[in-house]
Amino acid sequence: MALWGNNDNLTSSGTVALNYDTGVVTGTGTTFGTVGFGVTGNVIRFGTRGDGSTFFGDAVIVSIAGTQSCTIGSTAGLTGSAISGAGYVLSELPVYTIKTSAWSRAVALGTTSASQTNLVYTANAELNSPVGFLTIYASIGSIDGVNKFVTDSDFMINDGNNIPISAIGSTTVSLASTISSGISTGLELRFSRLMDGRDPFVYALGADELDLVGEATAYEASDVGWVGVTTYFDNQGNLRVKKECLVAMSGITTGSIGYPTPE
Repeated sequence: MALWGNNDNLTSSGTVALNYDTGVVTGTGTTFGTVGFGVTGNVIRFGTRGDGSTFFGDAVIVSIAGTQSCTIGSTAGLTGSAISGAGYVLSELPVYTIKTSAWSRAVALGTTSASQTNLVYTANAELNSPVGFLTIYASIGSIDGVNKFVTDSDFMINDGNNIPISAIGSTTVSLASTISSGISTGLELRFSRLMDGRDPFVYALGADELDLVGEATAYEASDVGWVGVTTYFDNQGNLRVKKECLVAMSGITTGSIGYPTPE
């Protein structure tokens, strides 16, 4: 079995379910067993990454029983959450990365502190919000990058309430539930993001991906091939992105998971 290939855009039709005990993947509308459609040695990446969706991790296909059934060699690169009716993609990324904590998100979650809370932004309340309100009034539009790389639901408002945010406007914050203590004008509001520690991921990058990222972002990359990318927030709430070229390769076929797609 080859350690890697040059195709990150194999056909991934249908949905899948996984039996963790047996390692059997049962597909619906899948086409396992044909080159380009998922064969022994390919990596199956369960779930969908980015946009607040659920990504379950990676595994290597070790046998094919039919177009709608295959078996993975290990669940070590998976989060352990139930997988049923899930989307997936197929790739020829380096198989050794799946069980390596440096690049496997699932393995990293088992070795780092999950749900770390990092201070990201602060703002002052501009109007009173009494007990029972679903809205906080503040100059959110003045907070630099409040919507950058993350969705509204990634934030918590921390004024003693710790309530998930459902929407962010330029002057208001809509909450998923009512506040249990009043917020007075001028009160400092702290916005935090719940994180699963660091977030490592392996991408296929070609020349087009490098051009799309642009020169002024933290995600700017300079290598073509299989590239490991680790993102995290430092203790000041600054986004950090570290990149390492794992396999330099020209002519790589990209497309299964766009870069960047931070969780």
